[in-house]
Amino acid sequence: MNPATTHTGAGGKPQTHTESIRDTLISVVIAFALAFVFRGFVIEAFVIPTGSMAPTLMGAHMRFRGPNTGYLWPVGPWDRTGGPDYASVQPPGGGALQVHDPISGEQLSPTNVPLRSGDRILVLKYLYSVQEPSRYDVVVFKNPTDPGVNYIKRLVGLPGEEIALVDGDVFARPASHPPDDPSKNLWAQPSWKIARKRRSEQVAVWQTVFDSAYAPLDDPGKAGPWNTSDKAGWDFSRGEYRFAPSASGAGAGGGVQTELYFDKTRRHFAGMPSSLPGGPRMELWSLDDRYPYDQTPTGGPAAGAGFPVSDVRMRAGIEPRGEGLRIEATVRARGMDFQAVLEGSTGTLRKRALLGEAGIAAAWETLGTGPISPLASGRVTDVEFWHADQALQLWVGGKLVARHEYEWTPAERIAAATGMDLEQALESSPNDPNALRNGELYRKRAADVRWRFGNAGAGFSMHRVGIDRDLHYQAAASVPRGAGGGRTGPAEAALATSPRAPLRLSEDQIFCCGDNSPQSLDGRLWGDPEPWVSYEFGNAPGVVPRDLLLGKAFFVYWPAPHWNTIPIPDFGRMRFIR
Repeated sequence: MNPATTHTGAGGKPQTHTESIRDTLISVVIAFALAFVFRGFVIEAFVIPTGSMAPTLMGAHMRFRGPNTGYLWPVGPWDRTGGPDYASVQPPGGGALQVHDPISGEQLSPTNVPLRSGDRILVLKYLYSVQEPSRYDVVVFKNPTDPGVNYIKRLVGLPGEEIALVDGDVFARPASHPPDDPSKNLWAQPSWKIARKRRSEQVAVWQTVFDSAYAPLDDPGKAGPWNTSDKAGWDFSRGEYRFAPSASGAGAGGGVQTELYFDKTRRHFAGMPSSLPGGPRMELWSLDDRYPYDQTPTGGPAAGAGFPVSDVRMRAGIEPRGEGLRIEATVRARGMDFQAVLEGSTGTLRKRALLGEAGIAAAWETLGTGPISPLASGRVTDVEFWHADQALQLWVGGKLVARHEYEWTPAERIAAATGMDLEQALESSPNDPNALRNGELYRKRAADVRWRFGNAGAGFSMHRVGIDRDLHYQAAASVPRGAGGGRTGPAEAALATSPRAPLRLSEDQIFCCGDNSPQSLDGRLWGDPEPWVSYEFGNAPGVVPRDLLLGKAFFVYWPAPHWNTIPIPDFGRMRFIR
């Protein structure tokens, strides 16, 4: 018997209608038609092919877990000649596979490492036909240099703006601003504002540098990059950082002080391959923009020397063992001390300038305060201090206590980050098409971070002691590789990364970069657009015409499947895209 539906007909009497095969087929056809319409005009699924958006979105990659830390991290594939389904990955040319645990620095030599496919995402199509794009949206678009290929990047420049990528951050001003005198430096002109991320976006892009929750099991006393001048009073052997002054004979007086600081002289990676005489080298801890995802096939931590990063987050769960503990979290960067202070029932943000190369400090300037609940003895309270996008934030117990924003122009930012004015920085490497891409320029004023504790006579513990860094859009010089694969002609500064490579967007253009900045071929480096795109939308390199936008990526519905096993979705990694 065919399925039947019952309804009330005229007069209220039940009637029965039997569906025919024709009705069933019509229903199926309509369902398919609606599905295709939905796919074509509302939501479409895409696969992430490469690691240019890692770790936000994963292309094909391998996953490694440190046996002594439990830390899980992805690494991009080195050789895909075996196709997407081959069972193990080996370095090009054979040899032993080597990677380094980003937390412990331990060298690993795993075998039979499976290659995982890229994340599968959902894209809300044609959203921008009815809504203006927002900065830091993750967008899918047709690549202007090859319109047959879909790209996914983060939108950093909006229509009608001038954009500057300065010391890793995004600065913008209206393109309607009158054209500047070409004899004057573009980045020294007025109206520039830093483009800050919203909280949800900032949280999504923090990238772990170190987290004590992954202390090595074979040596839990390791403190990673952290060090202290009062070693006898500290104990790192219980999976947490404990301070007990009586252990060092300091007594239990309330005036006891101690500190924990990020020590750039501590060894991070050992046995790094080196082309220099003397063979493998040792690498020290640093706050830079290298990615564990970009590790080289012989164990190098990442490609490139790395740019120092000053946009960082300090975090810890702090457990006093008495009352009155005073806490200072300090980021020293760009010729300044930026600090959060927790004392009693008040949280305070403040800063002071460092005068000259000797580091003599000026007086503290209070920037903002807010009420907090005093840290209770025996209770763990989460404390976070953010320094990102020229803004300071203090979070206590998951609540924002105080926030302060400071405004520097691109020229002022370069001066603060390098210790020399913009013109000097641009001329520091006269044979380089973009002197600002030299990471050594920024290293003299690279970030230092430290925790300092006062009234610590009763002692305290620190849990989940971590430090994270922000996205950092690298300055670079483009590589002359021909149309569609980089700028043509002689090498020059990558777009928007120098005042000598200005970017001015029309009302129908956007500018996009990849989250994996060192390994992303994006608007900074594109060559001239494909002839059809040039004919329809103009020949400006590096920009995306708004008509080539396909939509906004908003959800990872099938994260990085591994097709050599039963393809079960990794439900724990399903997530909205920020």
